[in-house]
Amino acid sequence: MRSCFASLLTVLVLCVAPAFAQGSRPPSPYLFVWSGDIDEKDPDFLAVIDARPASPNYGEVIATLPVGAKGTFPHHTEYEFPSNSILFANGWGAGQTFVIDLSDPRKPKLAGQFKDVKEYAFPHSYGRLPNGNVLGTLQVRSAGYEPPGALVEFDARGNFVRASSADVPGMDKKQLWPYSLLALPQIDRVVTTSTEMGLPKWAQPKAAHNASHESHALTDTSYVQIWRLKDLRLLATVALPPVAGQKSHFNPAEPRLLPDGSIYVNTFNCGLYRLSGVEGSQPKADPVHTFPGAGTKEECSVPVVVGKYWIQTDPSLPGLITLDVSDPAKPVEVSRLVLGERFKKTHWVAADRNADRIVVTGNNLSWVLIANIDMATGRLTLDEKFKMKGADQPGIDFDRPKWPHGETGKAFVHGALFGPNK
Repeated sequence: MRSCFASLLTVLVLCVAPAFAQGSRPPSPYLFVWSGDIDEKDPDFLAVIDARPASPNYGEVIATLPVGAKGTFPHHTEYEFPSNSILFANGWGAGQTFVIDLSDPRKPKLAGQFKDVKEYAFPHSYGRLPNGNVLGTLQVRSAGYEPPGALVEFDARGNFVRASSADVPGMDKKQLWPYSLLALPQIDRVVTTSTEMGLPKWAQPKAAHNASHESHALTDTSYVQIWRLKDLRLLATVALPPVAGQKSHFNPAEPRLLPDGSIYVNTFNCGLYRLSGVEGSQPKADPVHTFPGAGTKEECSVPVVVGKYWIQTDPSLPGLITLDVSDPAKPVEVSRLVLGERFKKTHWVAADRNADRIVVTGNNLSWVLIANIDMATGRLTLDEKFKMKGADQPGIDFDRPKWPHGETGKAFVHGALFGPNK
């Protein structure tokens, strides 16, 4: 979500490709939620929640890991639990990444952290490679904090391996903000989206400080980029074509792999595109769907693919929409889960690959939900048992005074994931 930093400031002043087949193993035992101390007086932290439906402690926060830094603006984590149990988590407002050891989920440990990487800054999203290394998108250059950013490879512990600039000679640099990514090792490709997050004031270019507005103006973008994985060479920059009468092609968000090998990319302006020809010399993008949030002020953010279903956050409902993507050229809406005002600003989803369920969080709000998926119909229903003790409605509330690490008060949440996948 690109506007989250500015919106949170307002509140504070006043707020590896997935496995598609569901297994017969027990549900993942833990839910990890990346959390920010909302008044910035105490360190941000990772919360560990008991995610075992049969447990008497289901839904309880059983551990927390303060990362030793305040006001980092916790943002994206990895979407899937890493095979080596070493998680990358992004503190966007600080331009900082935390490397967290989850080998003992009940006793998470900080294994490292980094900020600028060579000549690039502001890491955003991460994706695992088969060899255990991690690809990351970095939005800007560290000199001047302006685009173009880069695609960077790290080893499993966050050490730099190599980088490649998103620069395209002759192209407007303000269209080149690497945002999220999809690694496709089976065809030696990587797909990245390009959308500006909006830098915090301390990192804005000097010219921005002379402007009358408080935050950096956001640029509408409409490009995805295709890279060769083996050497991170940038091969193509592809524009998402507009749909007549709409602006749904603006601000590409998340690329995802479908079960048949097709690639979808959604946009923050609530469009959905299918990429084709990625392995060749002339990749292209075609619009296949528009979500209800198109044309509103709401942003369709994170999707997840579970089986033959594309599940999309659409805060205009507010809630989630399920598409059957059996025919990737013609996705069909099969279900909506409307959550109501209490759970507004649906933003992040991630799947439990051991069970037919997903985690849902709001856009830097203080609630966490679990929804169950009917794999026959795509219908989503809230897990009514996932709730606070004594509560009369589902969900875990991060607006509380006390945590395992102390009485640090209310927190907001962003990235979340299930694990381990064993």
